[in-house]
Amino acid sequence: MLWTDPFAPFAGQVNRSVFSPAADVTVSEGDLVLTMDLPGLTAEDLEIELVGGYLSVRGERKRPEVAEGSRLAHLERTFGRFERRIKLPDGIDPDKVAASMDNGVLSLIVPKPERMVPRTISIGSGSERQLETSAA
Repeated sequence: MLWTDPFAPFAGQVNRSVFSPAADVTVSEGDLVLTMDLPGLTAEDLEIELVGGYLSVRGERKRPEVAEGSRLAHLERTFGRFERRIKLPDGIDPDKVAASMDNGVLSLIVPKPERMVPRTISIGSGSERQLETSAA
């Protein structure tokens, strides 16, 4: 009996490009957080650099080998080398960037430079200091 691929009607709808991990960037008052989905990869599979104002994450998702006597009948998952880059604000301290990997999800925490952290300015009374005005 000939095996029919149950996904065949959907095969044309799938983007079969190289692996490009999905990424989210969250911005808070004190930092930027980059979260990237890297299923099947470990920390040892990745290279993370801060160069020229860009945070770069590189790696490779390798295609698993098919057991002897088996053949690949349908393929939707993508594999290959990838690089994701995000432009960071000037003044980032590379020594303060933190990275963690949990269940195939990479999280990078990038503290904002001091100049970008919001500061609260208190409002004083008029008797504390007078603004100088010039008569025209």
